[in-house]
Amino acid sequence: MSDRRIALAVAGLLSVALIPGVASADHSWGNYHWARTANPFTLTLINSTTNDWDPYVVQAVSDWSSSSKLGFTQVEGETDSQTRRRCNGGSGTVRICNLAYGQNGWLGVAGISIDTNGHITTAYTKLNDTYFAWAFYNTPAWKQSVTCQELGHDLGLDHQDEDFDNQSLFTCMDYQDPPYEYPNAHDYQQLDIIYQHLDSYDSFASSGGGGGGGGGGCNAPPGKGCNKAGPDGDIGWGRSLGRRGQQETFIRIDPDGTTHLTHVTWVMGH
Repeated sequence: MSDRRIALAVAGLLSVALIPGVASADHSWGNYHWARTANPFTLTLINSTTNDWDPYVVQAVSDWSSSSKLGFTQVEGETDSQTRRRCNGGSGTVRICNLAYGQNGWLGVAGISIDTNGHITTAYTKLNDTYFAWAFYNTPAWKQSVTCQELGHDLGLDHQDEDFDNQSLFTCMDYQDPPYEYPNAHDYQQLDIIYQHLDSYDSFASSGGGGGGGGGGCNAPPGKGCNKAGPDGDIGWGRSLGRRGQQETFIRIDPDGTTHLTHVTWVMGH
């Protein structure tokens, strides 16, 4: 594995074991999904990326909207640095942002917040320009693949495979080098399974907006700032549920019962 390969960090709790070389039969994230009373439904994506990212966001929106169960509608969001650093999704919406977030070990982040019924209520995606400025990652293929993958997580999808050295599954939900830019048929089948039932309420907003809420997570390096360990060993993402190799999962629960889940893939040697 190249030492230049930077980890992808994504929000969610892994619910399946991944078998090397074999696509997971179920790559949903712990059955987390957006609540809705009818199919298909439309999620509002607030685009707070700068113009150079627009082609990749537009393509990913088109690709995921090919699902028979859901789609995105894109609205323009604020692009000031404070908005993009926080990248709050807002109640019932998804926000996507880019910024030079620093050499903190991740290339892209997707975050989801869950209500007490286990439904996604807000989500965000961050794209780290610090690493996308490197020649290795500053390519259309890497930018498209990471944009596609992080928005897939915001819909409730997990990775199909996490071993860069396995045979490519030809989906953006697979870790691979060179990257693949688009979803595959198995991703759409998994969305059909996740969203085949209906719920008693909608957790997504019926119209767009740029409101706050949801929380964009912590951007500080491990052990620094909002990720500095507290007296009980917890950090800004919450409490670690355990680490296996380069994989670690964190959970944070707010006083109102809202749960924030973050799965981190650390850089090699961290």
